[in-house]
Order: sequence, then C-alpha cells, then structure tokens
Amino acid sequence: MGNYFNKQYTNLRFSKESNTTSGLRNAQIGAIHAISSFFTLHKNKAAVIVMPTGSGKTAVLMMTPYVVGSEKVLIVTPSVMVRGQIVEDYSSLKTLCRAVVFRDGVKKPTVYEMKHTYCDDMLVDINEADVVVATPLCALSLSSVENVRVKFDIILVDEAHHVPAKTWEQILVNMNAAKHVLFTATPFRLDRKEIKGEMIYTYPLSMAYSDGIFGEIEYIPIDEEPNKDYLIAKKAERVFFSDRELGYDHYLMVRTNTKEKAKELEELYSQETALSLKRIDSSMSNSTIKKCINELRNKSLDGIICVDMLGEGFDFPNLKIAAIHSPHKSLASALQFIGRFARTNAENIGTAKFIAMNDSELLIENTAMYTNDAIWQDIIIDLSENKAKEEEQSKEYFKGFRRNANSGTDANDEISLHSIRPNGHAKIYRVSGFDISASFPDACNVSEDVLINENDNTVVGIGKECIPPKWTMNDNLVNINNVLYIVHYQAKCNLLYIYSQTKTEAIYESIANAFCDSFNKIPKYQMNRVLGDLKEFEIFNSGMQNRYVESGESYRISAGSDVSAAIDPVTGKLYSPGHVFCKASSEDSEITIGYSSGSKMWSSTYFTIPQYVKWCDFNGKKIVNPDMKVKTNTNFDFLPMPMQLTKYPDNIFICDYDADTYSSPPVIKKANEEGFKNILTDICPKIVSITHGTVIVEFCFADMYEQILCDINGNYTSANPQIMLVDGREIMHLVEYLNEYPLSFKTTDDVLIQGIEYLRGNADAIVFSSDNIKGIDWDYYGTNRRIEVNDPVYHPTGISIQTTVEQLLTDDVDNKYIIYDHSSSEIADYITIKESEFTLEATLYHVKKMSAQTYNSSVDDVYEVSGQAVKSTIWLKTKPGFISKIKDRRRSGHCNFFVGDYEHFKLTMKQNKQLIGKIVIVQPSISKGKPMPDKIQQVLAATNFYINNSGKVKSLTIWGSI
Repeated sequence: MGNYFNKQYTNLRFSKESNTTSGLRNAQIGAIHAISSFFTLHKNKAAVIVMPTGSGKTAVLMMTPYVVGSEKVLIVTPSVMVRGQIVEDYSSLKTLCRAVVFRDGVKKPTVYEMKHTYCDDMLVDINEADVVVATPLCALSLSSVENVRVKFDIILVDEAHHVPAKTWEQILVNMNAAKHVLFTATPFRLDRKEIKGEMIYTYPLSMAYSDGIFGEIEYIPIDEEPNKDYLIAKKAERVFFSDRELGYDHYLMVRTNTKEKAKELEELYSQETALSLKRIDSSMSNSTIKKCINELRNKSLDGIICVDMLGEGFDFPNLKIAAIHSPHKSLASALQFIGRFARTNAENIGTAKFIAMNDSELLIENTAMYTNDAIWQDIIIDLSENKAKEEEQSKEYFKGFRRNANSGTDANDEISLHSIRPNGHAKIYRVSGFDISASFPDACNVSEDVLINENDNTVVGIGKECIPPKWTMNDNLVNINNVLYIVHYQAKCNLLYIYSQTKTEAIYESIANAFCDSFNKIPKYQMNRVLGDLKEFEIFNSGMQNRYVESGESYRISAGSDVSAAIDPVTGKLYSPGHVFCKASSEDSEITIGYSSGSKMWSSTYFTIPQYVKWCDFNGKKIVNPDMKVKTNTNFDFLPMPMQLTKYPDNIFICDYDADTYSSPPVIKKANEEGFKNILTDICPKIVSITHGTVIVEFCFADMYEQILCDINGNYTSANPQIMLVDGREIMHLVEYLNEYPLSFKTTDDVLIQGIEYLRGNADAIVFSSDNIKGIDWDYYGTNRRIEVNDPVYHPTGISIQTTVEQLLTDDVDNKYIIYDHSSSEIADYITIKESEFTLEATLYHVKKMSAQTYNSSVDDVYEVSGQAVKSTIWLKTKPGFISKIKDRRRSGHCNFFVGDYEHFKLTMKQNKQLIGKIVIVQPSISKGKPMPDKIQQVLAATNFYINNSGKVKSLTIWGSI
C-alpha cells in the first residue's frame, strides 16, 4: 500500500456543480484549492478550514489526501456514529463519485475503522490501510506508540473546535511531524480556548445562504407559561402535521439537556400527541442508536428525542422541525444544531422551524435568541460571521507579539496568549515618556520572557507571587502563584492602562514608574465619562462619600437591583459619588461598567487580550473627551461630581484619615514588639504648612517624628521615612500606606479634598453664630490662661486651664463619670457621662491654652483644637466603638476615672440606652464679648457645621472667656 493517493491523483476532477450537472459546490472548490496551495509553502503548519454545517466539509476532508499526496491518513471524528459514516463513505467514495470527483469505477482506498484503543493485534490492519478512522480516545492510544504514529503523514480532524480539549490536543502534539488539517463549522469554543492553526479558508454563512446551501430558518415562539413542555409538544405536533399536509417530507427532533428530562418528554409526547418518536442518548449502544436512525430514514418514525445527539456529522436533511425544550447556551453548539436543520440537499423540504418558549433571559453572545421579534435568518448569520471574523482577527493580532530582546524563543512557545482571559479591570494614568522596552519592576517578579506588541503598545508579563500559607507565619514555606500583568499605552490619549491581579497602589505605581517618565491619576470627574453615550442604566452597586460625617459613616456602600432609587436631593447635599458599578445599554449590546476615585475602571466581562485593549481604548477616548456628557436619568444624577484639584486652598484647617483606615487601622511597628500595640489612628496628623502646590503634614509617635509632603497630584513623599506599619501581612512605610489610603482635607468653606479630587459643598450653609460660645470667668477661679496643664517640670505652680475645667466638671453633680485622657492619641482631654432614663450623654472636652496676647487675635489658637474636635466625632459613632476605644486607652495606661470607676462604667454602658454625643472646645483665647476677625469666625463656623452634620453629635459648645 502506501502510494494509493499519489496514484489516484490524476483521476481527480474538479467539476463545478450547476443546475443541471453534479459537481463540487463553490465552498468545496475554494477549500480544496486553499489546502493544496497552503501545503506547497508550509509543510509543518496546521491548516484550519471553516465551512458551515451542510456545505460539504466531508467531501473536502476526503479529497485532501489526494491533493497533498499523502501516504497514510488518520481521521479523528467526534463520535462513534460519525466514525461509522466516514468509514462507509470513504470505503465506497460515494460522496466523491456523486460529485463527479471520481468515476464510479475508481479504485477505492483501504479504510480501517479503529473501534478500540490500540493493541498490537491491529498492526497488520493499520499497515494495510490507507485510511484509519478513530474517535479521540482510540486515536490518542495510537498516537502514543512511536513505531505506529510515524507511519502517518497527515491528520484530518473533523469538527476541529474540539481540538483544544486535552485528548484531541495531545493527539496533534504526539503526531507533530505529520500535516494537520482541521475542519470545523465553528472556529471557536465554549471554553474560549484557541484552535491552533492558520485559518486558510473561511466560507461565510451569508454566502452559504446566498448559494442555497444554508436554507431558510424560522423561529416559532411560544409565550412564557408554566406548562412549558406541554405547550412546546402541542405546537410541535401541530407544525409537524401541517408541514406533512403541505407535502413536505419533514421530521422532528425534540431536544433537551439531560437523560432524565428526555425520559419525561418521551412519556409526555406519547400521552399528549399523536407523534411516533423514539428516545436516544449516549448511554445506549451504538447498534440501538443505528437501529433508531434507520427507522427514521425508513420513515417508520416521525422523529426522535435526543440529548445533544446527532449534533455533529449527522446528515439527514429532512430533519426540519426542532422542538427546543432546553436551549443551547453557547453559540458554537447553537450553530451546529441549527445547521443540521438548515440543509437543503433533499427533495420535498421547506423552511426549517425551531419551536421554543419565549425566554427573554436567554442570551447567546449577548443576543436575545428566543424573543418574539427575533429574526433568526439575520441573527444566526451575523453571529456566526462576526464570531469567525473575530477569531481570525485574534490570530492575526497575536502574530504581532514578540518576546523581549533577552529571549530567543517564539512568542507562543510557552504561553498561549489566546487562552489568557483577563477580567475587565484597569488602573489608568495620564502619562508621558512611555517606553515599551522597559522591564517590569522587581516587585512583580516577572521573568525575562515578556511578550511585546509594538503595533498597539501592549506588554504582557507573568509574575511569580510567593505567599506563605495562611496557616503558617514561617516565610520558608510559600505558595507560588502566577500573576498576570498587562500594560497598554494608548498613544492618542496619553493614557496608560495596567492590569494586575495584585491590586495595590505600590504595584501600580511601580509599574507606571518603570514604563513612563511621569504619571498622574485620572480625576473622578473624567473617570465618570466612561458612563457617557449609554442608556437604560441600572445601578446595582455604588459608594457615596459623606462630606460631613467625620469618619462616622464616611462612606456608604449600597448594593441591590437599583440602588439609585434610594438617592434623593437631600442625599445629594450630603454625599458625593465614590464608586459606581452598573448595567447599561450601548448602541448594540448590554454592558456592565464601573469606576472609582482610585482611577480604576472595571467590568464583569472577561476579555481576550485584543478585546481588553479595545475595551481600554474605547473608554479612554471617552475619558479624555471634554465634550462627553453623562446623564444616567436615575437619581444617581443628584450626586455632585468632584473636580480636579488645581491648587490647595489656604483655608484648610482639618486633615484626617481615610474611612478604610478607621475601619481597618494598620498597626504601628515599634522597635520593641512587647506590650500594648498602637494603631495608626492613635497618631493625630497635624498640618504644618500649606502652599498652592503642597501640604506638609506632621506625624509624631513616641520618639518618631516624620513630616510627609502631599503634592498637587495626591502623591505622598517623605525625606526621612521613619514610621512603619503592619497592614495584614504587609509591612510598609507610612508614606506608602498614605499613597494607597490618602488623607482627606477640609476647608472652612465646605470643600473636601481627597487625592486629586476637589469637591465644593454648600459654603452658604456655614454661618457664624456666637450663640454656642459660653463665657467662663477664668479670673474667678484664679486660672492662668497660658497654662494648659500643671506638670512638675514646666508648670509646677499656678492654676492651669485643665485644673479649672476639672473643678467645673466635678461641680456638676449630674456627671456620673469623669474620665481624664490627656496625652498623645487622646480621645479628648476630659470625657463625662451623664445618665437619664433613656439616654447616656457622652461629652468630649478638648482643652488648649491661650497663646495670643489679646482675645480673638490668633487663628493658631483655634485651628488645632477645632480639628481635634471635628475628628473626635468618630469615637461617638457607635456605643460599642466608644466603649472599645476607652478600653484600648486604658490598656495603654490612659482614660483614668476621676469620678466613678471603670467596672461600673462598663455596666452602665451595657444598658439599652441611646448614646448621645456632645463636643466642648475649651479655649480661653476666644471671647464672646470682643470683636472677632473673619478668619476665626470662619474656622469656628466650619467646625460647628461639620460637627452638627456628623449625625452622631448633638451639639458643639465653646468654653471661652467673658
């Protein structure tokens, strides 16, 4: 044997089919010549042939060994049934003779049907055969035997969209010396894995329809009702007998997705219809299935009930009615299924009909297939061709990748770019000086094998992340995870997109710094533009920044079907948008999109790399478009959008930590790890200086002193980093932490600044009133206004302000508890608790000495104590939080009880009584009876405004001077 195909090549004829003569169809002519020409140039590359179901792939498959001069052929088929059909057809050359490719008397090939996995008893038959036909498992066993697989010089794969499955793929790997030709109607898979090979011929479904190969199809919808199966069965019966009455030789297939369901339908159709049907599934023997199919061909049956059977390779064009009880969920499966019914190569057949319940929830490729107005003829063709075109474009796109200069391997040797599916997530920077040849920072632990596409400025790297298991603190034992990094630069917009599975600011900034000369975050009002040109919004997750609750409810997160319904105009006065995630409609599809103030955008969609790049670029054009308007037509529009910070105002008087810092505060790392652990919120940040371009904030803890600069781009730097934090399992400098969780700054005219965002509030609502100033006759008590607290070193004599305050508090017999907490990281200098029938009233007293020479003359006397007062409202957020803070302070030797004791205090606080908070500022420099400059009025008015809007504090009182 061995020379059969070469010898018969001269007998081949390439006659074209016409209305009067038999021959090859247009698609078959194109495909076979494409194969012939491809292998004149490429001996060891895989060729992919895409031809719609019913266009004659089998004939092209059988012709291929003749045109390429094969010695021995292995054909891999998806099922036993298809294997038998090909063996029968190839042994007789029935299809090729009918197409006048060969004359009837041509010598036939020797075909061996491999029904079992390989054993040595088969060797004689395989040696004598020109063609071996096998299912995947059998073919795999053959391909694993070295002295057998070398006999084959070509592998033909039928229904090649199965190839990425491990068994199929391993066959081709084992037999990589042979030519590979892959035939498929759908060059894409449900699992989205790549069908490796060059798509050398694609015959579009629209041309198949134009050429009359793909027939008319019609969708017959049934309105949604509880008795779905019964209604579909009765409609199928009616359509079947109507078609028969019209003279059509049509047959029915009842399709479902489980064997149990098929049994139920068999009983239903038997009892409720006059149709003669039989059930087949994969648990039945091949002989049983063949018998059933023969009965169908012999017209003894009206149809069959099956579970994903006969989907591939089965040729029975009279199968024209489909009763779909369980629709397919994937485009590949749906196209295969529909293609079986759209064949035209039979007499007395008409339009293929698909009967299904109108299910508006079912989407295939984001397209509603089963709706009343679905025009299947157009939908199926568009879906098929768009998907095939996308697959072909992806293959071309990936050819543009190369490895970096340090690697000599091919870009697809180890990493299949086609198989990478990042979820929609990107950190975005506006950048300058992008360098595509740059290396990933060491922190990413990316090897030298970085993949680069200079056509669209995209870099892909795989890093190694070594993390100790959660059950050990020993770094010697680690889990190694592969981490995907994608860097894409959109040159026209000067935007850099970073995809990283490690979503920390440190990683994002180190990557941006490695690839660019400079980079800045995108302000929220520009990020908001990603919602532009969308409609039919459904906002199901949003965050709102509270401008007035001082870390009480600083950030409100809402989740649900449409959370915007809970927003009203009053909410809009209190909150600004933080993040949003929504569903919306674009021109041609439904999408999900979200963004945050952290210069991030995301979607619930998973993309191929070219789709990810396209998604980034599409939204990037919106981000940089100043004319892009956003209107969701939901209550979300009530929330005011912050603008970009261009300069720091000089009336900032408060800086405070991010809401996340208060909810999960990092621990301060000390040289001596023994004893009480302090957290970051124990350090009170203090503003040292303000310019238009910078704010310098001072942090003091124990013997550590650090000044941190925040620039106009929201970046924090420190000339001498000292304070270290432990956040989870990470150890970092304070300045690194602040770059991830930035401070917020507030002004006296209701402006909130966080990061690069500047949000103007309601300045008109901040009005000064002296009504809350209480004049204290300090002289009556002999108080020295310039001594804040008596201490044995600096102020051993004289009556301090605190001494007088203590006397005033003690004189008030309603104070059940008086707690002294003056020290660094204090709650307040004094805390009092009053108890009534229904409430517990906690008052925080913040005491500062008078530094100025005259009353109401120094804003410095007011700034610090006002900031402390506003920030202390967090400790009154909840009763458990208040109790916990006092407990923590006592553990560090503070919160001493001057009146009452701690044990009784705990019992008192456990009562089911509401906690009401009050704040008192004690500053003798403030006088109610003296003229007060505007600057001091602004600070006091803003302090009163912020505290009264906190929602947890009932009032602010100022103890000043008469």
